This record gives sequence, structure tokens and C-alpha cells, in this order.
Amino acid sequence: MLLLKDIKGQNNAVKYLSNCILSGRIANSYLFTGPEGVGRASCAKAFIAELICPENRESKRGACGRCPVCKRLDAFEHPDVKWISPGKNASVKIDEIRAARELLNLKPFEAARGVCVIEDAHMMTVEASNALLKVLEEPPGGSLIILMTAKKEMLLETVISRCAEVRFQTLPYEVTREIIRGNAGGINEETAGFLAYFSQGSPGRAIRMMNEGLSERKREMISLIEEIAGGKDAAYMNWDTGDKDRLLDDLEMMIMFFRDMALEKEGLARIVLDKEVVGTGMYRFYEKYSAKDVYRIMGDLIRLRVDLAGSINPKLVAQVLPEFLR
Repeated sequence: MLLLKDIKGQNNAVKYLSNCILSGRIANSYLFTGPEGVGRASCAKAFIAELICPENRESKRGACGRCPVCKRLDAFEHPDVKWISPGKNASVKIDEIRAARELLNLKPFEAARGVCVIEDAHMMTVEASNALLKVLEEPPGGSLIILMTAKKEMLLETVISRCAEVRFQTLPYEVTREIIRGNAGGINEETAGFLAYFSQGSPGRAIRMMNEGLSERKREMISLIEEIAGGKDAAYMNWDTGDKDRLLDDLEMMIMFFRDMALEKEGLARIVLDKEVVGTGMYRFYEKYSAKDVYRIMGDLIRLRVDLAGSINPKLVAQVLPEFLR
């Protein structure tokens, strides 16, 4: 498991948590805010390890990451740590909060304190949020609660006000690429660079997309654009409009395609990110377009993605796409 000192690109968060440990001023509850896939969960594990690792309690040299306690924590199997992860588009329900409260009220089995971590805390139901609020108002002695969210605005203000906020940020391109290469065996430098840019500084998101078949999805997007550009208005009907997050990723990929086309037309082929698509039918079709036309298409796609992230109906996105790509 990663130790706190090994967390990359989150210097402010690591420094704050390290100072909490050194001073002995551990809050009962923390709120880890910021984008997904930038190290919040790894940092939470590392922070907890510092507090419960027996070797650290004896030596004061930091968690070891190797002892049975650290290994159980890393595998989400530690009896004193309840880790709630609702999964994509799922809710955190009141029964899970009640179970966490029961654990925190018990005497820890082997750790110095009971711990509860809630990923995607903004997915709590109203009942779960109110139940958690009661725990935050009267936390069991020595307990620790860590909430994580990429959508802080969806949490109750009363929940936010009772937590010490730790802010996480997207990672620099170079750091993101380095993490991707270190965690995705066999990936080449160019693919890692594409993923680092496409994920917008989120290594976790990049690795998830790769595991979900990003390469195949890229081929599908190229074929879709080729069909639409070639005049097949019905092509968009094959576009999966049932998953808004996936649609957002698809539009981001299209924006990258046209960004690279614009760079080529400006004589900057050396900094094109995705050289695998150069020479495809999609690229050949847009050879007759000027750089200004390509920038116009890219701008339209960016606005479409912004609208989709807001409240626009995903089916409408598919309907207007053909007129934007010609």
C-alpha cells in the first residue's frame, strides 16, 4: 500500500494530514474534497495506517505498510475500519450508516480507534445524511470518520460544517503520466500521455477507462465521426445515449481528436497527443477543412459537453451532433 509520504501530486493535503499526526490533533471527522481518481482513497488509507499501524505506535517513524494490520487495511479487511463504497450511481443508505455507527461505538478490536470511510458521500440518501449528522454531532470517543466527495455542493451544510476539509486537486500532466505507467503494466509512453491528457489529471479515471475498453471505444468514436461526416444521418442512432458519464467521455475524446487536427494544420504535429488516429478516414475527411473550421467544430463540441454536464437531455446531444461535425 502507498504510505502518506509516497502520495504524489497532493502536497498540501499530505502536509496538512502529516501535521495533524505530528501535533496529535486528530479531528473526529474529515471531508476529502476534489475530483475522482486523484488519490483521495489512497491518502485516506495512508492516513489511517499512520494511526493504527502497531509499528508506528512503537517507533514513531511512520506506518510500515507491511505488517498484518496494514495489509488488512489495504485489503479492506480490517475489523475496526468500515469502508463504504456505494458503486456507480448507487446510494449510501441509512442501514450502512447505522452499521458504521455501531462499529464506532464498539471498543476497537486491535486498532487505537474505530474508523469509517464513506466514498461518494454526496450519494447518501436524506435519511442516511441525517443519521450521519447525529454521529458527527456526538462522535464516539476516539473515532474517526472520513468522507470523500467530488460534489461537495450536494452535501448538507450541517455535515460539511462538522468536518475538517482536506482539498485535493487534479494532478500535473507529467505526474499523471508517471502514475499511469506505474500502475498499468505494459503501457507505452504515447498511450500513457494520451490517457494523462484525456483524464484531465486523474490517474484513477485514466486507469478505469483503460480497463473499461478505452481503445475499443476510441475506434467506435472514429467510426461514428466517419459515418456522420460521410453523410449518414442515422449513424448517431448507434451512439449509446443511456449513460451520461460515458457520453461526456465520448465528447471529450472527440474534442481531443479535433484538437490534434488543429495542431497538425498549424504545423505542430510534434505535439499531437494521439498519433494512432493520424491517417484514419476521419483525419482524411477533414483534410479539406481549414484550421478555422476545425476550431469551430472543437468549440461546438466543447459547448455541447458543457451543456450535457448541465441539464441537457443526452438524446438531444445525439440528435444535434451530426450538424456540429460537418
